[in-house]
Amino acid sequence: MRKTTLFLSLALLMFSTCRSDKEPAQENEPASSALATTGPGPEVTTIGFSRQDTVLQYTLDIKYPAIREHPAFNAAVNSNLSKAIDEFTAFIKGFNSGGRTMSSAYQLIQNTNRVTSIRQMYEWAVPGTSTLQYRFYNINYNPEAQELISLESLFRDGVNYQKLLKKRLEEKIEARFKVDVEVTEEDLQSFVIGQDFLEFYKVLYPAVMDPEPKAFQVKFSELEGAWK
Repeated sequence: MRKTTLFLSLALLMFSTCRSDKEPAQENEPASSALATTGPGPEVTTIGFSRQDTVLQYTLDIKYPAIREHPAFNAAVNSNLSKAIDEFTAFIKGFNSGGRTMSSAYQLIQNTNRVTSIRQMYEWAVPGTSTLQYRFYNINYNPEAQELISLESLFRDGVNYQKLLKKRLEEKIEARFKVDVEVTEEDLQSFVIGQDFLEFYKVLYPAVMDPEPKAFQVKFSELEGAWK
């Protein structure tokens, strides 16, 4: 995987000289004072690459974001890409079939001077598995501070935000799909920050006969004053 990591690192460093698609900035006004915006976010550029591995018989088709002169953001993207590829290649070793593919594209959820929130979903197509596999490696970033935004940092000190979020999400899942499922700590790790909400993703298969992850939003107003 050293070649893969080197390739991704070089791509991030050189993206300004490559042909790229530019995502338009969004000037949203978060309801939270901690993330209140005073201006637009940085320019987010798309980098893409495809690769075929003839040894393990898989194909990568990836698009991911980059921001010039924001090394913390680019390093986080680079790290997530390496983890995603490592996880995928480890998974496919349990199958003897060829034609394995991992594809990924991202969605810019919000882009202000305080919040750049990226939804990055990876889709695995592996012959021999019963359904497609999905993974999220989202990025939440504060361009002004040039640092990542953790879920914990969004809540007041001492608040049991995990319990509160799990309760809200379980209520929404039950109301929408009429199934009783448990929201886990892992489910809370993949989130994005919208203008007035947090969004999380959960695979409900086989309780719901659709393997694609479902998105559930928790409004800031539903957080009972726990939000900073």
